[in-house]
Amino acid sequence: MTTPHKQLAKDVATELERRKRRRKLTFVAVWAALIALAIFYFQCGKGFGLGGGKGTGTGTGSGVGPSTITDAGPARCTVRVTSEGITVDGVKKTRDEAVEACQKTEGAMVTVTGDARHGDWEELRAALQAVRVKIYIRGELWDGNAADAGVAP
Repeated sequence: MTTPHKQLAKDVATELERRKRRRKLTFVAVWAALIALAIFYFQCGKGFGLGGGKGTGTGTGSGVGPSTITDAGPARCTVRVTSEGITVDGVKKTRDEAVEACQKTEGAMVTVTGDARHGDWEELRAALQAVRVKIYIRGELWDGNAADAGVAP
């Protein structure tokens, strides 16, 4: 049987050993975290993505940074037939000027309003077809087969 003094000495030694183990584990964990942060810093660039960094690029200009590049799609002239006349890309034009402008593109995106004179649209459609300009009405290609097609509802 152990005496109370020996038991106390064992308990004190055990507690000191636990403290030493905790201290050593904390020390190793802190060093591991510092090494991981250093690797992250040097592999992923300077800083942590919180902004305020100065770029290292060689470009010039006053832009705010990279932007997404989108495909504009095929170039089409936008034609609007109203009671006031014909507009191409927002500019009022005659029928012949509209046909000439649309010949330079891959087609004509046509909108015919309800108050447009039917004859204006028919003349414009015939002129566009004569020079083989594709006619798109509200996003769809009009093939010319429908009897009353081309008049927007």
